[in-house]
Amino acid sequence: MLVVVRDGKELSLKASFVVRLFGLSANSRLLYISRNREEVFKENWSYNRAELATTTKGILLYFFLMLLKSPRDLHEGILRRLFHQKKAQVLVSAGFLSIVSEALFQYFAASGRTERVLSILSGLPSPKIFIVDEFLSINTVKLKMLAQLGPIIYVSQDLACQRYGYNSNLVAKNLMYKLEREAISLADVVIACSERDSFTYAEMGAKKVVFYPNIYPVEGFEPSVKDQTPSISIVLRGHWGSSASRSLEEIFEALSHVHKEIKVYLIGIEPQKVSKNIELQHIKFVPNKLGYFRTLSKSWVGINVGIHLAGSNERKYDYALAGLVVFSDKLGVRGDLLTHEYTYVDGHDLAAKLDQLLDFGKDQIVAMGTQNRKQAMSLAGKQREKLLETINTVLFPKS
Repeated sequence: MLVVVRDGKELSLKASFVVRLFGLSANSRLLYISRNREEVFKENWSYNRAELATTTKGILLYFFLMLLKSPRDLHEGILRRLFHQKKAQVLVSAGFLSIVSEALFQYFAASGRTERVLSILSGLPSPKIFIVDEFLSINTVKLKMLAQLGPIIYVSQDLACQRYGYNSNLVAKNLMYKLEREAISLADVVIACSERDSFTYAEMGAKKVVFYPNIYPVEGFEPSVKDQTPSISIVLRGHWGSSASRSLEEIFEALSHVHKEIKVYLIGIEPQKVSKNIELQHIKFVPNKLGYFRTLSKSWVGINVGIHLAGSNERKYDYALAGLVVFSDKLGVRGDLLTHEYTYVDGHDLAAKLDQLLDFGKDQIVAMGTQNRKQAMSLAGKQREKLLETINTVLFPKS
């Protein structure tokens, strides 16, 4: 029986990928355990899903921690509750106190009432394997209890301490480091999303760690015909916050210095200012992954912006799979090697390097993008086999 623990209704891409690796048959048991975020007092059950109510301690701490917010976040939170407004989705809070508050909640309060589900799991005779879907889910069910029932696979999307401590927030960083270190000490396998992260988890005491990069090929996808004239793709989501807006402004300022006409496919937020040398095609959102890749693959170059230090950047692999040359900023470059990925340190650096790249001409740039695609596909295939081998060796040892 495979049991997935996730603090939220939808699995991450990485956890979905890992679940598929098990190749479950129609008769296999798959149970999802999550915490009911909408109705914290209510427990919901279906044939393969258990939504747990939040513990009394968790509810009390949640309301107490509401007061520990940065002034702007506290003001906006009060207004939302007074006027019943929906909270805007934000990847990472910006204020020091807000980040500390979120870290405290993850460490002390993000737990569900588990008596019933643990009693049911304990009574089932079939072997059980638990998949914990990233650090947000660590305290949904106490891992010490799960470890007594079966092996645990911890799926990492981000190093928790770097996700919360990227802005020199040592309080949040230390809390999240301790939380994740305790979790991986109980896990039988830790799946990191880059080789860089796997070294860190080994130093933190992981029993067995293997990495699989954020590369998710779409079956049947082949890159579109490239544009005849220079073109660039940029993906910057609105919920990435103010840093995404600042990055977009920097990119468009840089593009204004490039001595060529450029077509820009922009997915996400809309720029405030567009220079005359840019033909902009703005797309708010592409819901279909195949359509998303087809849109990207028309371009010659993808500009890859990182929002925080943790994990590895999925966009750079999306660009590579679409057959693009990748330009990454200092945070976006994290992850594993691509032959034709270039780092820029500021807008002027980006403009200069783009100018020089475009002088290579279409044929050479397309060939460079094709090499990135081949390299990404090869890395995905190699690490998939290593991941399968690790899972089979650790969870299903030969007697």
